[in-house]
Amino acid sequence: MIDPPSNVAAHMSTELVGKPGSVFLVLSGPGGTGKSSLIRMWREADPDLGYVKNVTTRGRRAPDPTTGVDDDEFFDFVTREEFARRVADGELAQWVNPQEGYYSGTPLAPLLDAVAAGRDLVFDYTPQLFLNLQRAFPEQVVGVFVAPPSLDVLRDRLAGRGSDQGAKLQLKFNMGAQDLAYVDLHDYHVTNIDLGSTLEVLRSILRAEKARLRRSPNLSGIYGPMRDPRQMLFYYDPGYARLAAIAGT
Repeated sequence: MIDPPSNVAAHMSTELVGKPGSVFLVLSGPGGTGKSSLIRMWREADPDLGYVKNVTTRGRRAPDPTTGVDDDEFFDFVTREEFARRVADGELAQWVNPQEGYYSGTPLAPLLDAVAAGRDLVFDYTPQLFLNLQRAFPEQVVGVFVAPPSLDVLRDRLAGRGSDQGAKLQLKFNMGAQDLAYVDLHDYHVTNIDLGSTLEVLRSILRAEKARLRRSPNLSGIYGPMRDPRQMLFYYDPGYARLAAIAGT
């Protein structure tokens, strides 16, 4: 027969299960690293994983000839006047102006709904968007920098899309190169050599983040009553009494 200590006796049948809150997993990095393809694959495999489309003023691009990724899966297109109204009315969690005449932002309401429901979301962002969202939702946002195998590969991927040419293509590559300066501000780094393998890494990151103690504040209420305040972590043993006690001397 095992008799539990008095401080835990009343809690023997308590379920030691956390109730983690939302994780906003941001895939951040240069365009052309496969972020959109990874999100599409992940959501097809796990429909419960949420995604919030960005609102943008730029024009639609043709579907990617290699991956088939379509802009309409990831963006809602609005006029600059409508975008300005949403900014003025506080409807966006964050917004940026990466190029002249091009504005992009994230609707606030679905993010608040996700937090209330404890739902996880994944995002396809540049580092600028990631850092803005992190400021708005510091408890939820986790940044994963998605890198190409090399800058040679990134250049080839951008050129292979066919959506940008000439000066626009050069600008896209230069912006991607500048994104590299913000790697150290992220929580994780993955090199996307193979979509399937990279997706498994991302799934592992999300599972690990869901298990973080700070994401389940209910655990403090579970374990708190079982804590014996008299227990201490012993460090000092100036008289070597504990050492002597090992050998019984």
